[in-house]
Amino acid sequence: MSENLVQTVCAGDIEMEYACVGTGPKPLIVIPGLSIKSVMKSAASLEGPYKIFKEKYTLYFFDRKKDAKPGYSLTEMADDQVTALKALGIEKADVYGLSQGGMIAQYMAIRNPEIVNKLVLGSSTSKAEPRQITTIQNWARLARARETTTLVNSFIDDCFSEKFAARYRRALLALYKEISDEELDRFALFSDACDYVDTYNDLGKIKCPVLVLGAGKDFVTTPEASVKIAEKLKAEGVPCEFYMYEDCGHAVFDELPDYKKRIFDFLEQ
Repeated sequence: MSENLVQTVCAGDIEMEYACVGTGPKPLIVIPGLSIKSVMKSAASLEGPYKIFKEKYTLYFFDRKKDAKPGYSLTEMADDQVTALKALGIEKADVYGLSQGGMIAQYMAIRNPEIVNKLVLGSSTSKAEPRQITTIQNWARLARARETTTLVNSFIDDCFSEKFAARYRRALLALYKEISDEELDRFALFSDACDYVDTYNDLGKIKCPVLVLGAGKDFVTTPEASVKIAEKLKAEGVPCEFYMYEDCGHAVFDELPDYKKRIFDFLEQ
């Protein structure tokens, strides 16, 4: 079923996989965060969690472009994402970015404000906090060293709350079985880019309403990073709503059904 959902968009030298969920008239672009295995590998599992959107929205979940080279930057990812949307005939859309996807989404809204109708940033950052650099650089090191078991367990422990990780570890480990060297190299390459996120001073260039969602036990981008984004947007006069999930980890977007309901309500305002 996943294979039937996954399509490819080509534009110039860009080739990017994406999956569509829902049949609604409004496009919602979902840009996932770092993942050891591509979200496209489990595209069918996206339908259930996002069912609340399916009548009013067509959701487009994007992978990063194929054949990415070392040094591939967040600004390049954002520009390539915009190019892919235009190739699909999408001139304006709501955009929801998770973690690194939120970094990409910020650059999209800053560099191409005309394309973003509303923006949702989940567990993201506008400037790499020290803890983020330590955590994600460790992931990249483990990936390059082919220490796959340690990487997967570190990824789970860093991203999810202790309670969630304990309950679902077996299922999460099954999700990350049989990781190829190519997948590890891509993961490390995309991880490297997170160190250089630097949108803070340009957040005032965002021209659309923004919903910022943080997590109080975020051991990756940190809760402070979400607070800083929201405070800067408000200081710059950008319409901004903010909510902190105090007892949840970085991947709160996968832990709580309420998370997607909050996004849906924001988009429907």
